[in-house]
Parts: sequence; C-alpha cells; structure tokens
Amino acid sequence: MKKIVLIPILFLFLLQASAQTDNQTKNTEQKIKELSMDWMKAVENRDEKTLNKIVASEFTSGGTNFETAALPGDVWMKNTMENLKIDSTNYIKIHVDLKDNIAIVQSVFYWSFTFREFPTKKATMNLIDPWMKRKGA
Repeated sequence: MKKIVLIPILFLFLLQASAQTDNQTKNTEQKIKELSMDWMKAVENRDEKTLNKIVASEFTSGGTNFETAALPGDVWMKNTMENLKIDSTNYIKIHVDLKDNIAIVQSVFYWSFTFREFPTKKATMNLIDPWMKRKGA
C-alpha cells in the first residue's frame, strides 16, 4: 500500500517542480522582452543613462553584410545620441531562446528614423540580439 501512495506523491512533486521551472522560464523571457523594449525606447529618447545600463561595453552593431565591419559600441552610441532621430519603433514579432545565462532574441522590428540630414527612412528588419546576465545584474 505504501508503494501505491508514494508513486502519486512523487508524480505530483515532479509536476509541481516542472511548473515552477516553466514559470521561471516564462518570467525570464518576459523580462528579456521588456529589456528589449526598454532598449529601443532609450534609443528613441536618446536616453544615454539607460543605454549605458543595458548595452554591454563590448557591444557592436552589425548586419548581414559581411563586407562591412561591425560598428563599435562607442561609435554606435555617439551616432545614437547625436545623429539619429527616431520617429517610432515597434516589435512586430519577438521570440526569446534561453540557455543558462544567455538569451537570444529574434525579432521582426519596424522603425521610422532620420540619420543626419538624410530623408526619413522606414524599415522593417530582422534582428538578432544576444543578451547575457552578468554577476550582480
């Protein structure tokens, strides 16, 4: 009789542990999505203080044109603060993959912007953004 009682209790314990893990994963995914949106709002508002909290010191901005070198983070920040004016941003789709302390955010992103004296440009693009949780963060 004890064996029969132990099996359902063990099964319920495993289900509860699995549900807690699923909830933690969903909470982490939601936090990463919020950080992604905070990042874009900070770019839109030229909020350098927030960007310095969110963007890693080793950040580079690159694309799929492998002939062009990635833009170093300090140049990206200078352009963002001085030369880029964003009218609107919007994540059309966003997906987060988690592995340990790394998150990969894949998104379809729309923005309307002006760079220096060039005409306003509207673009929808695919973005891939890696995120890493650091100690103390």
